[in-house]
Amino acid sequence: MGSYVEPRTARRKIETIDGVERIRIPMRRNWFVMLFLPVWLTGWAAGWIAVAGQLMTTGFQPFLALWLSFWTVGGIAAISILVMQFWGSETIVVQGGDLEIRSGAKPFVRTWRYRGSAIRNLQSAAPANDVFGMRRRPTPFWMRPQSGAVRFDYGAETMYAASGVDEPEGREIVTWLAKRLPAAAREIE
Repeated sequence: MGSYVEPRTARRKIETIDGVERIRIPMRRNWFVMLFLPVWLTGWAAGWIAVAGQLMTTGFQPFLALWLSFWTVGGIAAISILVMQFWGSETIVVQGGDLEIRSGAKPFVRTWRYRGSAIRNLQSAAPANDVFGMRRRPTPFWMRPQSGAVRFDYGAETMYAASGVDEPEGREIVTWLAKRLPAAAREIE
């Protein structure tokens, strides 16, 4: 007779900071990204230093300056992804009947605020899979999530939150939100 599979504990943590209760969901870790990006960034830095040095010694060259600009943006994006993998989280707060969702890790944080009176159809959802049936990668912190275990209508759009948890935990988050948001958020239109 085999042993039982132990149930997984919740990923979310309910915290109270300055008298305000919030849910914090750590970023889902991707170990390949966490191991690969530092190596890639080493090569990126070598390329950046070489081109910056060339620009400084040979004078301004439009192509190299443009290349260095795009190279810098790519490096910043890679650094932000790495920071998110180690320290990133999504924070859900309800204050004054309004919903605030923060995604990121300092200094890479993006905040979305929603009027509680405009939220409708608050419900849990199964996070979407990609075309290969694998769990969709987390959305970069600067983009609004396109999938998550919590969803709601906001005007003519569907918004998502809690992309780092599965649907059962999403139901628990919806219950937590429903107690704090205006009653109209639970109305199905």
